[in-house]
Amino acid sequence: MTARIFKDDATQVQFERDGYITMPFLNSEEINHLKSIYSEVFSQAPNDFHSTSFFEDEALKQTISAKVEALYTQKVDALFAPIQKLGSSFLTKSPGERGELPIHADWTVVDESKYCSVTIWVPLIDTNEENGAIQVLPGSHKFSDALRAPTLPSAFLEQKETIAPEMKMLKLKAGEAFIFTHAVWHSSLPNYTNMERVAVTYGLIPEGASLCLYHRSENGKLEKWNMPVTMFQRYTNIGQRPLFGEKVAEFDYEVKKETANSIKQKIDFYKRQLNRKKMKPLFLDPQKQKQFEEEGYVVLPALNADEVKELYDYYYSTSLKEGDYGSYGNGFKVGMDNKDKNLVNEMMEKVIGIALPKMQQHMYDAQVFTASYVVKEPNPLSVVPVHQDWSFVDDEGEYCSTTCWIPLMDVNEENGALGIVTGSNNYYDVIRASPSPQTPHALADHYFTTFPYIKMVNMKAGEAIVFNNKTFHASPPNNSKEQRVAIGLGFAQREAKTVHYYLKPDGNKNKLLKYAIDREFFKKYDNARLSAMYEAGEVITDYPLIEEIDYIYPTFTAEEMVNMMTTTGNEFNMPLCQKLADAFGYNLDGTPKNTEPKVEEVAPAQEDIPVAETAPVYDQPGALDKPFWKVYTPLNILREIKNRITQ
Repeated sequence: MTARIFKDDATQVQFERDGYITMPFLNSEEINHLKSIYSEVFSQAPNDFHSTSFFEDEALKQTISAKVEALYTQKVDALFAPIQKLGSSFLTKSPGERGELPIHADWTVVDESKYCSVTIWVPLIDTNEENGAIQVLPGSHKFSDALRAPTLPSAFLEQKETIAPEMKMLKLKAGEAFIFTHAVWHSSLPNYTNMERVAVTYGLIPEGASLCLYHRSENGKLEKWNMPVTMFQRYTNIGQRPLFGEKVAEFDYEVKKETANSIKQKIDFYKRQLNRKKMKPLFLDPQKQKQFEEEGYVVLPALNADEVKELYDYYYSTSLKEGDYGSYGNGFKVGMDNKDKNLVNEMMEKVIGIALPKMQQHMYDAQVFTASYVVKEPNPLSVVPVHQDWSFVDDEGEYCSTTCWIPLMDVNEENGALGIVTGSNNYYDVIRASPSPQTPHALADHYFTTFPYIKMVNMKAGEAIVFNNKTFHASPPNNSKEQRVAIGLGFAQREAKTVHYYLKPDGNKNKLLKYAIDREFFKKYDNARLSAMYEAGEVITDYPLIEEIDYIYPTFTAEEMVNMMTTTGNEFNMPLCQKLADAFGYNLDGTPKNTEPKVEEVAPAQEDIPVAETAPVYDQPGALDKPFWKVYTPLNILREIKNRITQ
């Protein structure tokens, strides 16, 4: 989430979702006043599409900004959180075919991982399809993280045929405002009337944001310049190195081009978000609820030191630490999977008795349906792959099942902290059923694609991370010298109906059996038992069967999965990828650790290597003379690790 821009909560939510809002802004008297200012500037209309920001006369531009500012100040101060003002200009679209403005996004002028830059665009006449009304692609501000500058190519303009049908035309009345982030994709058609279309723009950035400009230099490097807030009044040599400001960085940079498939997938993702049912709140704090819905998790204070110690000591005072857990392997243990079900019952009541009252301080009247210890032994192979947890409630649109995970010691990447793929709770809607690994699912082919994109959540002992059971999560190996001990509780809204979905054991893997369950279910049925039942062709008989339903789950290519993850702000974690390779004894180039890495040997381009390829990358025929990191892209690194491990 970037810094807040609007004072009103509902307006801010809509702006963050769509990348823009529209609203009434100027009255007729204010419109006429701006028209008179425009007439003073232009004795006759300029040709084609024109902005007064193109003027070389800085004094005139400052005069225009000052006059607009006098009219806008009160309105802007009432609408926005503390901001910095960037000035104003007139935009004119004269009659004629040449006035078309192609699909684009405005320049990157702030650090968009923290802030957004905004324009208030207000027409002085009614706009429609005849005179060049604004068109916008809702949600597109999240579609690409490519930098934008006058000297950089567009990341998406080549995909006009895919984008154009999805553009939304905004038929604004005179004085209505189109307020948009500079990252949103927008355009306008030619003006086919005999009257010029005039609009007024007003730029702003949040308080605390630094203004910048990117420029491609003659040597091909991309320069970053820190700029004053007067940049748009002073920058007249557009497309050339600025004559003011401070150059603070110079680096190699290539714009990542969007494909038709990646754009279509992102548009579909936005539409799913738009049509999603409103979730009944789980958290008392509206900001925590908002973060939970958008990012799939929140971190909260939970247990104090005495409570942490009590739960820690209890674990080591019982046979939980040594009991029979079935066949997880590599030192990963889940308390409720212990075969001593009397001990499981005692454990669940102990965990619930201590942790539930503390979590109730953050939640509305929630129900808890399971609780357990989650332990990872010291073991360099104790990777828990990226997965989603089972569906525990009916109607996952309105309700949601969550896991509350509380470590009983400080956790980090070294000892197996939890990692989250931010926003993955919103990627697709599908039921998650038992048992594993028999039930096919969307992530089955993407363990290696997704793992390096997890965001590690380092936590102190007693802190709680609460995540939607739809959220992709995983943990790296425990490379410390002691067990990583945590507890987990399952929560849902009080009125939610708890259910369990079980893959029908007929061998077809296309039907699910839906059962009504209670808390006692998880004291009797763990994955090991359900898996054995499935293999034996058995069904659950001591809980009521509600219905039998079709089981359909989505499939994705590696590219599509990566597109989803990057759309919600997840970044490739190279150090984590290195750890994964180290865990299995390989260099990032696929060579065993006891051999010299083949850095000088290169391979075909990424697109020449199919996902299912089994030969090592560096052994591929037709090696090309390319630098190592051109060949060993993140996706190819993952493919290489997968090849080696599976072999």
